[in-house]
Amino acid sequence: MLSSTFSPVPDLLSAAPAVDLRRILRAVASSTAIETGQTIQELEFQLQSDSRYSALELAAPISA
Repeated sequence: MLSSTFSPVPDLLSAAPAVDLRRILRAVASSTAIETGQTIQELEFQLQSDSRYSALELAAPISA
């Protein structure tokens, strides 16, 4: 059996950029604005001011 410290598969999770909540809110707002005709700014404000989910955090990979 061959043993090596070289990993042929890159660790994609460690190479992923950090998740930015503002970017997620902008993406959701802009997508919704296209479908509903509302402004992006109006929807972003609505998403930011909705306190029902304020205690939730974005999922993050568990480090091994």
